[in-house]
Parts: sequence; structure tokens; C-alpha cells
Amino acid sequence: MLPRLIVILALVALLIFLLKRFNRLSKAKQKQISKMAIFGALGLLLVVLALSGRLSWIVAALGALLPLIPRLMRFALSFGPTVWPYLKRFQQNRQSHMQSRFIKLQIDMLSGELKGEILQGELAGQKLQDLSLAQLQQLLRAYQAEDADSANLLQAYLNRVHPGWSSAGSDSTYTPSDSRMTEQQARQILGVSAEADKAEISKAHKRLMQKLHPDRGGSDYLAVQVNQARDLLISLLEGGAGQ
Repeated sequence: MLPRLIVILALVALLIFLLKRFNRLSKAKQKQISKMAIFGALGLLLVVLALSGRLSWIVAALGALLPLIPRLMRFALSFGPTVWPYLKRFQQNRQSHMQSRFIKLQIDMLSGELKGEILQGELAGQKLQDLSLAQLQQLLRAYQAEDADSANLLQAYLNRVHPGWSSAGSDSTYTPSDSRMTEQQARQILGVSAEADKAEISKAHKRLMQKLHPDRGGSDYLAVQVNQARDLLISLLEGGAGQ
């Protein structure tokens, strides 16, 4: 009894240790490891089923379901005209894009995960999540000298993905910019279409602020951009309604 208890406690301690290490990783690394764990678990399950002789039952059950697949597909497609508008709106409201001269930042509105791509320079085409912290810091110094908007986006990415990357790494000190937001940029930031009404704009704004507000581990700069996008689109709607 005692050896079994020791083994259980050791496994629990190992699990807690691994979870703590996992939580310290970047979002991109967590996603990669999660996928590997899922595929590994599925592979192990198939091996166990094969060794226990139960895999043949599952294969036989899947074979019995094959004739029903065409009917199920026709049934699902019959709902297409009704469901498609909702799916299209959901997809539009799932991604937020912020673009500057040098980089493009993508925000998943469901998870709050940040990804980015370099648009110009020696590293053009590279993903921000594939670069080392040293490379990102070098890019930030270059952007601070050449383009304030690019520096602000990259600093917001660093603060979110690499917390504590600098003792002075606070997004409240982002570089002032003279650029003005356009309607197209506002729609890309909120992930809404040109037909979006006030309620849809407000909903997208609320969803983004829940992920990006500084009090929730977000960024001052990104929150300012989201607020400006909402204000601009609503003012355009109200201005058009008043004409």
C-alpha cells in the first residue's frame, strides 16, 4: 500500500511541476505542445486498442457508418443557406488585424493570442512568434528610430508574449504617433464588415477589450487602438444616419 501511495504522490508532484513549466511558455509554444500531446494520446490509445483486440470493433463500426455519410452530408448541406450567414459573421468577428509600415499584428478575439508578421526589411515574411527575444528587441530599436506605429505594435506584442522582457517594458510609454486611423483600419481592428451596425461594433469592441485591457494583462496601446476604432465607426454611422 505504501509504495503505491509514494508512486501516486510522485506522479502528482511531477504533474504540478510540468503544469507550472507549461504556464511559463509562450502562447505559441503552449499551442504546439498541446497539439503534440493530443496526437501522442491518440496514438497511444490506438496502440492500446490494437493490443487489446478492440481496434477491429471500432474499424467495423466505422465501416458500417460509411453508407450513411452521403445522407448526412446532404442533410447538413440543406441547412447551408440558413447557417452560412451566421458562420460568416462569426469568422469575421474572430480575428483582429493591426498593421503598420513594418509589421502586421493578428489578435484572436476568442483566445486573446497575439501573432505577427514582418512586412519589410531583412526579415520580411518572418513570423514574430518564430523570432527570439533578442531579435525582437533589435527590431524594436530599429522601429523606434524609423516608425512609431511599428514600434508600438511590437512593444505591445513583447509585453503580451514575453512579460518582463524589460525592466522598462511598459506599454504606457508607447511612442507618440501622428498617423490617423482610417475607416478600413478601424474595421480590421474590430474584425467587422462594412455592413456592421452599432450593436455589432460594440460587441466586437467589448470582446476585444476583455482580452486586451491592461487590467487583464493586455496593453495600453492596443486598448487605445480598439477604443479609437469603435469611436470612429460609431461616429461614421451616426453621421450617416443624421444626413
